Amino acid sequence: MSSRLQNIQFSALARAGEGLTQWRPLAMGFITLVACGLLVFVSQALARGMGGFAGVLLFGLLMLATAVVFFSGVSAVGVMLMDKAQGIAVRGFADAAYAGLLCVPKFLGLALLALVATLVFYLVAAIIYFVCKIPVLGAVLAFVAHPVLIIAASALIVAWVCVVAPMFAPAVWSGLPFKAALASVIGIARNRLVEVVLMQIVLYVILMVITGLLFMGLLPASISLTAMGTGIAGGGAGGMGLEGLMYMGPRALAHMGMSGSVIGLWLGVGVLFCVIFALLGQVAVMGQNLVYLQASASIDSTGEEQALEGVWSDVRKRAEEAKERAKAAAERAKQVAAQKAQEVAAANEARKAAAAEQAQQQAAQAVEREAARQAAEAARLQAEQAVAEQAQQQAAVAAEREAARQAAEAARLQAEQAAADQAEAAQQAAQEAQRLTDAQPAAAPQAQEAAPAAPVAAPSCPSCHGQVGPTDSFCEHCGHKLKP
Repeated sequence: MSSRLQNIQFSALARAGEGLTQWRPLAMGFITLVACGLLVFVSQALARGMGGFAGVLLFGLLMLATAVVFFSGVSAVGVMLMDKAQGIAVRGFADAAYAGLLCVPKFLGLALLALVATLVFYLVAAIIYFVCKIPVLGAVLAFVAHPVLIIAASALIVAWVCVVAPMFAPAVWSGLPFKAALASVIGIARNRLVEVVLMQIVLYVILMVITGLLFMGLLPASISLTAMGTGIAGGGAGGMGLEGLMYMGPRALAHMGMSGSVIGLWLGVGVLFCVIFALLGQVAVMGQNLVYLQASASIDSTGEEQALEGVWSDVRKRAEEAKERAKAAAERAKQVAAQKAQEVAAANEARKAAAAEQAQQQAAQAVEREAARQAAEAARLQAEQAVAEQAQQQAAVAAEREAARQAAEAARLQAEQAAADQAEAAQQAAQEAQRLTDAQPAAAPQAQEAAPAAPVAAPSCPSCHGQVGPTDSFCEHCGHKLKP
């Protein structure tokens, strides 16, 4: 370990300050930021203009393009600074941009590998924790396995944060292919993890010193002069501070009534601080390149590359086997599906035959039911006809009876009328007879005197003409009423 530490040249990390003097990477970074800003502005404008799902989809595609442009630009800056760290001629803008674009798929592959490794680790941990559920033995296993898993996870996190993520980018920027860059990073993580962590700490100290030196004079000067310039140029927002541009923007400042001079001051301050932060980023990238070059100088990554090749071969072999198994499973599934299809077809045919037979039976039953219904309907019609004929006969008999009753009633009424007429005539005759009888005593002396008396006629019934007494009220022969 001491010999390895002696091989570290911490003084070489002082070259990280050379990132402050590289104008080509600075221009590339500025172009990248401008391009990303324009893409973001255009994506927002188009999304608002189109709206709906199409606007959201276009916004997502443009933001993806923005991410590609950003990482390509950062990689182009890294490629230029790697050329400077290696002491070779710095590439031009076009070559650096093309090399940076080729680095994006490699970063994406590393992210996918990290995701797969994380999932595998947590899957293994989950299996171990499930095994720990076994009584007695599970407690002992949990006592041992849980701390081991924690240490392994922490080591992997430290390796990722301090070695893999910081060292993979310089390896790619140096021109290594994906597998070679990954093998180099794995070799550094296995053999020089402590040295790399120490160099990272030294780099952070250098970065903090440079940042402090820059902002020692820049921050108070920018605050005081910006406040003074804002107060003199006009606007009334001199005490707002540097955060005004960040949170409000030049358009908001213009709406507040600030003049063009004040807006120019704020924009100038914003651009200045963007340049400062870009320079600090270049210092960090230059330092990472120097750390990688020192860490990989005495490491032979051939073994790791062969191991990775073996892993890739094993993965491809397993993938081929899985593909063959999938094909075999697909063939079996196809055969099973065909067999099931035949069985289903046979079952369908059987169901169709059974359904046809059932339909025939139902049709025959329907015909029988229809015949029975028609017979019942005919019987009902015959019964209704017989009932109608009987009703007609009864109506005829009733009509005859009614006619006879009406005839009898008419005869009775006629007889009563005749009897009434006879009674009236008899009454009149009786009255006449009574009158005559009353007149006879007075006329008797005269008649006796004039002539001999004539025989008196006896009264009779007006109905049967039978002889009745003068004082009788009813005829003793027919019962006719003589007196009213």
